[in-house]
Amino acid sequence: MPLLALLLLAVPIIPAVGAGPVGRAEATSAPGTAQAAGAAQPPAGTVSRTGSFLTDTAGRVVLPRGVTVPAGTVPTAADMARWIDYGFTGSRIEVPMTAGGRFPPNGERPPAGDPEQGGLEQVGAVVRDLTDHGLFVVIGIVPGSAGYTPSTSDLAAGLRRLAGRFGAVGGLIGFEVPTSTAAEDLAATLRSSDPNHTLWVAQAAPFDPAARVAANGAAGYITGWADGSRARVGALADAGDVFNLGWFYDEPVTGRPRTGIGAGQVRAAATPPAEVVRPYPAAVAGIPESYGSDASGVFRLTYRTSSAVRGAFPAGTATAIVVPGWSYSSGYQVRVTGGQVTSAPGAGVLCVVASAGAAEVSVEVAPAAGAAPVAPARAGAVNCSSGAAHSAQATQGSRAADDAAADDAAAGEAAAGGGGGAGVGSGGGDDADSPLLLLVLPLLGAALTAAVLGPLFLRLRRR
Repeated sequence: MPLLALLLLAVPIIPAVGAGPVGRAEATSAPGTAQAAGAAQPPAGTVSRTGSFLTDTAGRVVLPRGVTVPAGTVPTAADMARWIDYGFTGSRIEVPMTAGGRFPPNGERPPAGDPEQGGLEQVGAVVRDLTDHGLFVVIGIVPGSAGYTPSTSDLAAGLRRLAGRFGAVGGLIGFEVPTSTAAEDLAATLRSSDPNHTLWVAQAAPFDPAARVAANGAAGYITGWADGSRARVGALADAGDVFNLGWFYDEPVTGRPRTGIGAGQVRAAATPPAEVVRPYPAAVAGIPESYGSDASGVFRLTYRTSSAVRGAFPAGTATAIVVPGWSYSSGYQVRVTGGQVTSAPGAGVLCVVASAGAAEVSVEVAPAAGAAPVAPARAGAVNCSSGAAHSAQATQGSRAADDAAADDAAAGEAAAGGGGGAGVGSGGGDDADSPLLLLVLPLLGAALTAAVLGPLFLRLRRR
């Protein structure tokens, strides 16, 4: 069981104000359940929440790493190639929202178009580029003007518009909103408009109140990096490894608004420090028990082969481990217990398939004398054979749905319940059954959090 889940079980569950009753940490709905009930499948490449994990449509546990794309910024092909070279597998896009839940065009020179909703088409173009490169995407709402705090009604209207535009688009992790005391109401709004994508709500990180995470149930990802110092960033990346949290790097910004609406407000995507460029499992065909690197650069991953979503994986389902050339500049060697490597020698994404009957797989990646791994053309698990067809479907699905959504955005907004198709994905079911459970952790108090996590961080810093 992940350490975060153990911590949650060890403390009393305290409802957060406005968040509804907090109870189960485990999912009671999954893609297999929805499909068995005759519901349509989520868009190809969709990432959902299952208990304390993010999972892909193959049922693998997904651990995205990447950067935040600030509002108004359009990443170039060179940017995306560099991120893949770092081993990143996801991106978080900020989209500015104004009163009434509207998304005007933004940036230094916003294009002509709908003055109230043109920002959604800008985001749609960026989403297409990112997913075409194999990157998963979170779309995050940010205030569209200095001093503006979105109301619950504004956020609900904005979510309906996002669902109408992106509900049928593949490759999404979901939609993120700022901190809100009406998380349950917003989750219900999203479910009614888009049952396939997950709502994530911003909050202080339970393991560092100066940092930020976005949470749903017992799952989440890191979005804010405290003071941005290299030591603090490294420690937060360590926390992501320990708690099975994805993360999206973004430098702290002070002295000017972060709206991205007009001239002088657009930031470039941050360049992450070396501390966060590290090997990690991008997609696990099982349940990760532990992973991380020691001081000598040896990376170890242990995972159970049972599925977080359903009982067993089809034979040949691969675990994808990102092996950046930055971490193994002279190459690497692999030792696997309970499975076998199916990727080419020196691949930038290491693919491992469990042996028949194996209950657990252990992987060790150590530095070796040779050539550095070559980064793939597309990110992450799409490079493993069992995920290749799925990846192609995801890209095609994303393109087709993106085109259809662009044509039908107005109709999708009017018919809010149809934006995401007829399916009931695991994200929707999980939202219904498990409120934002990570919200309880800050209520434990800084002293208890430090007492629990302090020794853990000391062990992690041996790297």
